[in-house]
Amino acid sequence: MNPVQLDHIGLIVEDLASTRDLFQGLGFTLTPRADHTRRDASGQVVPAGSAQHSAMFDTGYIELMQITDPAAGHPLTPAMQERFGLQVLALGTDDALRCHAERESSGLAVRSVMDWSRPVATPERSGLARFIFFDLPWTPGDPSYLCWVQHATPQLLRSPSLLHHANGVHTLRGLSYRGPTASLQPWARRLEQAGAIRSARRADAGGQRMDLDGCWIDLRPDDTRSQTLPTGVTLGLPDPGALADRARHLGLRVRAADHGAIDIDLSAACGLQLHAIREPRRETALHNASHES
Repeated sequence: MNPVQLDHIGLIVEDLASTRDLFQGLGFTLTPRADHTRRDASGQVVPAGSAQHSAMFDTGYIELMQITDPAAGHPLTPAMQERFGLQVLALGTDDALRCHAERESSGLAVRSVMDWSRPVATPERSGLARFIFFDLPWTPGDPSYLCWVQHATPQLLRSPSLLHHANGVHTLRGLSYRGPTASLQPWARRLEQAGAIRSARRADAGGQRMDLDGCWIDLRPDDTRSQTLPTGVTLGLPDPGALADRARHLGLRVRAADHGAIDIDLSAACGLQLHAIREPRRETALHNASHES
């Protein structure tokens, strides 16, 4: 079985520039704006209808994406008619073709493997970052759009300058969903089919934890909600206090959590809570990024 990881999460935003300003104000280093391209059925490179900035970490990253051309056929164009916010759950694989076959055998009606790209330009590296990926078609009511990504040019993703964030964040550790039991359990089964593993450790509030190679997805029952949706993202950094100060300066609501962690309310801007936990940085990750060829 080809293991999968938590590659990245994606926020579909209404205004990319204002969301960029918010994340930069919180101390995140973002990649320059890049417009996605894709290969069509004839093999020609054409616009994909979306633009993005990313906050890259030692482990995982956050993508801020706007659908710029609804007529270009982007798979998430219908989703933005439903809601903005955390929409994309991208799982990582080292072999997209093999992973595709395994997902089909698990019972998921995944679409064909695609080849997308976006330009990358940093002080250290520049080029065209390529992504080999496939997805599960999004339908209204889905908690997230699921896709699987193989990075064909990994050396372009994590230039050292992109991994230094003024707020100290270095890791995308997990995310959480809340919803009624009737829809939460089918989502757990779909995540298992996607490659996640049910953890013996329970999530808070009697929920289920799903493991993804050192990261996690928490599923928490809440029968006051009408549907299951993503509600929070967990990030690791040495000192959550620095991030809390930046959030307060921007007028965001900050709440102290257990063990020195903090919660930042981004519901108005992004439809989620940002949960920051105290976690020392592993210097090996930054060392490896600096020496990639």
